[in-house]
Amino acid sequence: MTCCELSISWLWYIVAVLSVFFIGFLWYNQLFGKKWLWAVRYDECPCGADLSKREKCTCKPNFKAFLPMIVQFLAICLLGLMYFVLVKFSICLAVFVWFANFGWMKASLLFKTPNRKRFMSLLLIDGGYFLVTALVFILFGLI
Repeated sequence: MTCCELSISWLWYIVAVLSVFFIGFLWYNQLFGKKWLWAVRYDECPCGADLSKREKCTCKPNFKAFLPMIVQFLAICLLGLMYFVLVKFSICLAVFVWFANFGWMKASLLFKTPNRKRFMSLLLIDGGYFLVTALVFILFGLI
C-alpha cells in the first residue's frame, strides 16, 4: 500500500479527535485534576488561587491562557493522524509506536521530575490518558 492508496475516513478522524479532546478535559479536570495539579506542581493561577485546593482562578481570560489549549488540540490532531495512518498498515505497528512514544515521553519526564511520588502519579495519570487516546484513535482508525 502506497501513500497514494491510503484512505482515511476523515469523518471518523474528526469524531476521534473531538472525543479524545473531550476525554482529556474530563481526565485532567474531573477524574484526576487535583492529583495531576499536585504532581506537576501547578498550584496557583496568576491571581493567586490555589488550584490544587479547587479554588477558582478569577483572572480575566486572555489569549495566553488559551494558547496551551490550542497547542494541545493541534498535538492531538497530529497524534490522531499518525495513528489513523499507522493502523492502515498494521495494528501491531500502531501499538509498537504507542509503546515507544510512551516510553520516550515518560523517560524524559523522569529527568524533569526527581520526586519519585510525583513521577509515579504523572506516569499513571498521563500514561493512562495516553493509552486511552491511542485506543480511541486505533479503534476509530479501523472503521
